[in-house]
Amino acid sequence: MTQTRSARFDLLILAALSFVLVLYHILTSAFSGYGYFIDEFYYIACSKHLAFGYVDHPPLSIFILAVSRWVLGNSLAAIRLFPALAIGTTAFLAGIIARRLGGSCIAMMIAALAVVVMPVYLLMGSFYSMNAFEPLIWTTILYLVIRLVQEDNARYWLAIGLLMGIGLETKHTMVLYGVALIAGMLVTGTRRYVWNRWFLWGMVSCVLLLLPNLIWQYLHGFPSLEFYRNAMVNKNIPTPPLNVLLAQVMFSNPFALPLWIAGLGYIFFAPDGSRYRFLAWTYILLLGVMLVSGSSRPDRIAAMYVFLFAAGAVTVDKLRNPSARRAAVKLTMTLLIIGGTVFFPVFTPLLPPPVLKNYLSTLGLSFDIEIGKRNEALPQWLADRLGWRELAADVGELYHALSAGEQRNAVIISTNYGEAGALELYGSEFSLPPVFATHNSYHSWGPPADSVKTFIAVFVSWRHLEGKFDSVVEASVHTCEFCTRPQQRIPIYVARGPRFSMAAEWPKFKSYD
Repeated sequence: MTQTRSARFDLLILAALSFVLVLYHILTSAFSGYGYFIDEFYYIACSKHLAFGYVDHPPLSIFILAVSRWVLGNSLAAIRLFPALAIGTTAFLAGIIARRLGGSCIAMMIAALAVVVMPVYLLMGSFYSMNAFEPLIWTTILYLVIRLVQEDNARYWLAIGLLMGIGLETKHTMVLYGVALIAGMLVTGTRRYVWNRWFLWGMVSCVLLLLPNLIWQYLHGFPSLEFYRNAMVNKNIPTPPLNVLLAQVMFSNPFALPLWIAGLGYIFFAPDGSRYRFLAWTYILLLGVMLVSGSSRPDRIAAMYVFLFAAGAVTVDKLRNPSARRAAVKLTMTLLIIGGTVFFPVFTPLLPPPVLKNYLSTLGLSFDIEIGKRNEALPQWLADRLGWRELAADVGELYHALSAGEQRNAVIISTNYGEAGALELYGSEFSLPPVFATHNSYHSWGPPADSVKTFIAVFVSWRHLEGKFDSVVEASVHTCEFCTRPQQRIPIYVARGPRFSMAAEWPKFKSYD
């Protein structure tokens, strides 16, 4: 009875810690003064066009967003509830995995706290995207894999396969986790769990869940492959191996480095941890892919750190010398709290832009994740939450200054899904005309009618307009001091009298990146 009460108390503490994280994200979304993140506008637009696939992502996260919007509405706190819950639950599962590995309540708390203050997870939980669901799905898979090994029960493959299918319907790149996991098992003694009938049934269930998106990809000419290829060339910054490693340390929390290194040591050298060595190889293989590809996106393998934190927490918890154990627990918890204190303002919308700029300057921190958004005053993930409503207001003022006849026959066009999505979302507030864009899935939603004679062009370069219309006028300029460079100065053009058929030329305007 005492053990049962203790276990329940441990779970209650874990749940409370996870709830605090969820509440933090909801409150900062509602009261920080930052707005929607650029990608959120696009995902909201996608949720109005439900399909079995999109150019740059699978459909499941968009379906979840559509349900969320239908039930809770479009407020920042509402659409960010599910990402916050996903990351909060991931922290909870970190504690559960630590207990599965033989840790006490102390190990559970250390593991959960490490996830709560992990910078990249703070970021993922602070806005809506499919990225927030990947750690939750993968952590659940790892929990089941651990149970499979502990209980010597291959039947878990069926649930693992189903979760993997759900994961691939959320984010295509999750396939890398699955391949690395199988490879890690094949190079260790756990290879005996592979290629049995339950494994095969799990793979079949995975493919069946992914099938709707595969069919959609086939029918549309596999646009996601084109998108990923373009993103590698035009969006990601080529990064030397050392910088890839440093980014892993930074985004997993430098103050947590001793913890997950201890986790790797536990798996490779401790007798109790040797049975999980295949998961260490899984991480090493994924890290190797990052090093070879030179990816500037440190979040690509972020889901593996939950297990490493749990293993490290068990290492601290199992120190035999009581004095050393107490000192290690205190030091680990202190370091994690210091890391959280330092990085919460950097990775979540907490400080006003001018204050954040000074804070980053004091710390000597800057982050370059995408080509075209380097050396920014603020990190891209925060700077791209500024200025969007003001942009809609500027476009609205310009639109309502047109004659009544032009207003009836006008549309907004853009080459970026962020501007298009923002103008669409704020369209009713500022009584804006319909919005069309050439970027990613926006392009597949079609061109404006050939009868349209007046185009308000937002985030469209002059060279794309020159010579294609009877007249093109720069009618306004939107500025935003702390936005990323592409959004700091946006000319707004009014183009009249198109000299071409929009329906005929639309395929040439496609932009997948």
